[in-house]
Amino acid sequence: MRAAKSIARATVQVALGWIACVSAGCGPHVAPTGELSGKVTVKGKPVTAGMVKFFPEAGGEPVVTPLGTDGTYRVTGVPIGRTKVAIETLSFRNMAGPPPAIAKQYGGPKPVYVPIPEKYETPEKSGLAIEVEKGKKPWDIELQ
Repeated sequence: MRAAKSIARATVQVALGWIACVSAGCGPHVAPTGELSGKVTVKGKPVTAGMVKFFPEAGGEPVVTPLGTDGTYRVTGVPIGRTKVAIETLSFRNMAGPPPAIAKQYGGPKPVYVPIPEKYETPEKSGLAIEVEKGKKPWDIELQ
């Protein structure tokens, strides 16, 4: 009988502790994020092959999204706060198009390498940065 009371008391204490912890926010912390979308252009023309990379200044892994064949991008999950940006295109310079049969099935235009100034390849040199906010935010990126 005494053992049963001890087990019941321990169960109640664990349950109360769990409730207190959840109420206080002890669970896994999910940092707020934002969504960005826009178009990357150089001298007014779309950059049609590449990646847009977002590097949170507070640290953490970069968030990467591909460019569409019209120069547009959309990215979700970028941590809130100031973020440096790089546009990677050099790895697409020697890109071969898909085989004709696959290109026909794809039906869209093939990504084409568009040269941009090399400084945009790294976040330290690009000079590109944005303050990411919770929710959706449009941001077109014009490269000089």
